[in-house]
Amino acid sequence: MVYKKQLKYNPDDFNEAELQHFFDYEYQDRGMLKWQGFFLSDHTSALNKEKEEQRPIRRSKQSEDEISRHLMQAWQSKQKVILQLEEVDDDQVPQELSGVIAGYRENEIVVQRTDSERNVMVLLDSVRNIRNEN
Repeated sequence: MVYKKQLKYNPDDFNEAELQHFFDYEYQDRGMLKWQGFFLSDHTSALNKEKEEQRPIRRSKQSEDEISRHLMQAWQSKQKVILQLEEVDDDQVPQELSGVIAGYRENEIVVQRTDSERNVMVLLDSVRNIRNEN
């Protein structure tokens, strides 16, 4: 004997436009929430440890001449650099910006970020340290 469950709705009752409207405007996907049950405590602790290791350390403040020299070299050679800014977050972790120096204007630097297509303007006075990205 084959058990067939009676469907609540007949699939032929819906047209393509109604289905598309439902998925575009009414259906709420839970996104990553549905996957959180798959993370074990070992995974979570490993991810947290990796995150801690990637925290940037506060580097020594370079002189304006040294920063200017590094910026000029990076701009001419189109090397990727990491700029450490004077700004820190709530945990006193310095903000870092990585990318290619795309240009400059008076006291501003134009950085083409490696993680996006957008250019970022950075005040020259806000740069604490610059180094080549390895």
